[in-house]
Amino acid sequence: MRTDSAPAGLDSPTHAGRRDCIDDPRDAARLLMEDTAGPSASSPPVTARRRRLPAVPRIWLVAGGGWLGRIIQVLAQLLVVRILTDHLGIEGYGVFALLASVATWFTLSDLGIAISLQNYISERRAGGADVDTLMLSASLLAITACAFVALLILFAGPLLAHFILGDFAFLSAGYKVLAFYAMAFPGIGTALGGILYRIWFAQHRGYLSNLMPAAGTVLGTLGVWLASRTQLEPALPWSVVLFYAPMALLPIGGLIVTLMRLARHHRPSFEIAGAVLRRALRFWLFGVMAASVLQVDFIIMAKVLSASDIVIYSIATRVFGLVFFVYNALLMAMWPVCSEAIARGRWAQVHQMIRKYVVLGVAFVIVCGIGIEVTKPWIVAILAPASRLMIPGSVVALLALYYALRVWTDTFSTVIQSTNRLGVFWIALPFQAVFSVAFQWLGAQWLGLQGMILGLIICFVLTTSWILPFAVHRLSIANSSIKA
Repeated sequence: MRTDSAPAGLDSPTHAGRRDCIDDPRDAARLLMEDTAGPSASSPPVTARRRRLPAVPRIWLVAGGGWLGRIIQVLAQLLVVRILTDHLGIEGYGVFALLASVATWFTLSDLGIAISLQNYISERRAGGADVDTLMLSASLLAITACAFVALLILFAGPLLAHFILGDFAFLSAGYKVLAFYAMAFPGIGTALGGILYRIWFAQHRGYLSNLMPAAGTVLGTLGVWLASRTQLEPALPWSVVLFYAPMALLPIGGLIVTLMRLARHHRPSFEIAGAVLRRALRFWLFGVMAASVLQVDFIIMAKVLSASDIVIYSIATRVFGLVFFVYNALLMAMWPVCSEAIARGRWAQVHQMIRKYVVLGVAFVIVCGIGIEVTKPWIVAILAPASRLMIPGSVVALLALYYALRVWTDTFSTVIQSTNRLGVFWIALPFQAVFSVAFQWLGAQWLGLQGMILGLIICFVLTTSWILPFAVHRLSIANSSIKA
């Protein structure tokens, strides 16, 4: 049953789209010369000469670009750990890591419009319909939403800064507010730039959506290095803004160019914008609940654990993040393919993708976890040599288990989100958010850093690890019954 309304033709595909096969340019040139010169004794038969080479599946092209981009991003972020632990010290880097975690909340500033737009584009492509007016309308709507959030943050900044950074007594009140703004406004800009990334993903050009953030991260890392070399003051706010600003400015520039091109031949539609927003708000609420599960760890550590625990956790999760980013890039590439397959009723293809990617992802996490455990002395020596910290083996084992669990749950989550049927999240995520905060807080109080990670694992086991697979199974059965 539909839970939202939209203009006719916006939600429902009318006929299957067609995907052309791209030949190797060298074969095309050779065939042209042979046709011009005529057949020779040494020429193979015409049927053999005109046989097409298999095209690289678009999902692997997108995933390959994603892997390259994510690897560049994480390597640059690891370099930032080294630069900032030397420049700001352990406590200063602990504040930076906390702000980096909070920055994820500001990716919700677009009110879920980017995800809603991506799904609408995929649906219209499956139906062979035009998407330019849709992209223009949704982008202007996102600009309005981000501007509104920025205005709210401007006034609420002092209160939020005190809540987030209040336990760092070595920072003055004004310094905390300045550091918070240095993270918040680029974060809002990154959310706006995400519109461009989602457009590219829906157009099966997701490799661009991964390479541009990688370029922004490299520029941000260069900015942090320059700040450390020139001793810019105040050091922490400058480091934060120089790191995050390029990640916002690059996609915003690309979005402006895209909107200028669209505005030449199209006009925004309030009707389409309203349909996008109605669906987007559900994605936004889902994002808020997901952030309540995944983005409270650093806040809890800042309240309960020491700065050294924050740095250990930051280094370990950055390294494991490189592992999971590789799989997440594959999921982002799978999203539009899955959305189009579901729109055409091809659930067998969807289940095949789930099985293949879960097995691949879990095996990859386990192998990489073993590698991290073996090489962790060198990892710390390279990233934070002045800290003299060591990552406990129990932390590595727990994080490997956690990310293997994330492979399982995130795969099913991607499938469900691509259908736009988010009802299961309204049931599961409120409980998971409460469990996440409660178990992480209690775990940190009783068992320290390991207890906090264990609490995060428990909240997944009790909720989404079994609810999401069950929901996908029910969706496929319902779809099969309708077709029958």
